[in-house]
Amino acid sequence: MKIRAYMNSTRACLALAAMGLSLVTIHAQTPRVSITLDATKTFQTVDGFGANVNPAQWHDGKLKAALDLLVDDLGGTLFRVDPTGLAKWLDPAKRQPDGHYPAEYLEQIYTSKVFRDAWATFRVLNAKGAKPFLNASGHIPPGLGRADDPKRLADFVGYAEMVVTMTKWAREREHLKFDLLAPFNETDLGFPEGPKIALEDTVAAVDAMLKRLDEHGLSDVRLILMDDAGPWRERVNLILKQDSWAKRVAVFGFHGYGDGDDGDSGGWSGAYGHMVKAVRSTAYSKSAIWMTEYGDLDQTGLIEHEIGWRSTRRILRLLNEGLSAGLVWDAFDNFHEHDAAWSTYGLLATATNSWKYTPKPRFFAAKQVFRFVRPGFMRVAVDWEKPDTKADPYAVWRDPFRHLLLCAFVSPDRKDFAVVGMSRLEVPWTFSVRLTGLDGEAMTKAVHCYQTTDKVPCRAGARLAIKDQTVTAEILPRAVFTLTTLK
Repeated sequence: MKIRAYMNSTRACLALAAMGLSLVTIHAQTPRVSITLDATKTFQTVDGFGANVNPAQWHDGKLKAALDLLVDDLGGTLFRVDPTGLAKWLDPAKRQPDGHYPAEYLEQIYTSKVFRDAWATFRVLNAKGAKPFLNASGHIPPGLGRADDPKRLADFVGYAEMVVTMTKWAREREHLKFDLLAPFNETDLGFPEGPKIALEDTVAAVDAMLKRLDEHGLSDVRLILMDDAGPWRERVNLILKQDSWAKRVAVFGFHGYGDGDDGDSGGWSGAYGHMVKAVRSTAYSKSAIWMTEYGDLDQTGLIEHEIGWRSTRRILRLLNEGLSAGLVWDAFDNFHEHDAAWSTYGLLATATNSWKYTPKPRFFAAKQVFRFVRPGFMRVAVDWEKPDTKADPYAVWRDPFRHLLLCAFVSPDRKDFAVVGMSRLEVPWTFSVRLTGLDGEAMTKAVHCYQTTDKVPCRAGARLAIKDQTVTAEILPRAVFTLTTLK
């Protein structure tokens, strides 16, 4: 059998040689993929990207090196800062008859080391031009939960008072700059992520928060709600019925994790797109939908490139569904109080002996999006020739777009663009983008192609020129890539 197979393969090679071909040239042929970026067809406006930050790792300023990497190199602009990791920094037993806390008690708490570290972290982000906002998560103190279920929030006013006093201190005593507040965390799951808030208690919990903000003179602070662990539409529907809150709710925030399959088998794909359409048809039409936590659950540390791939695939799919922002969980490896465990979800590896930070492969994959899709950019249409399955029922299986994920954006003035893509193609290939609807100045700019693979960390190749409204780049096998006018 081996001799016969060898003879058959030899005859095939001789036949190809007689036609001037060879097996080598057939396999070496470079695939070519062409698309059109249509800047006249716009979708959502991007609010930005970033990460969740644990300020407990401040360590007398050593954390600043990590923040520099996250803003200056990664391109992060949005940061969710949870000062304590536990939603029990105030003791409800110390409240006065009017429901407020004594001024001297608040000063003692908000000048303690844990909060000094949080304010210092926040201040650095402010100085770097980023947009941080406060968040509360983790266990609630005794006295705020139900008697029969202490982990389920019952004293909504008491919880709101605790969160709002922190917000007021940050604004008025620390002079920190922010206008968004995320007061809840995974209330659909409850302990240990945050206080459990039953569906029927949603309106009461949010109403108490808004009224406490008003009472403390913070009516300009807008909310991010509810930071649930998935696309729980029923809770959103309850909020959408409260028309009077529309200007007070800036963002509907959600969390989305995968474990190899990106959660596709759980049915999340498409759910956010439907939610975006639902929100747009209500009084909340100007409220955005963000993924305030996203990533992958693996913590082996043995498939780092794969983690970057999975996480970036997730955020690109969500952007294509209409979401406006994404924050990675987590900014850097650290100890989480509400989980009471050291976690390695970070974009940056933390060396605890020196408190130095090193970008992981997932950092470079995220950078392909974060650095080049800037706040204010608009997602635009991407078109390509679809396979004609009527003429050839097998055409779809030969279509390289089966293995590509693409998302395109333009700046508000249409002078810059970014096409972010992911390719599962295992060979180098040629990518051509025809540009339509852009400002004439864009056509005179140099274009850069940044790529991240298991061997290349977000590196740019030679500068490319736009000719006849088209730019062409050579893409590496299995790459996350960005074709852009930005540097």
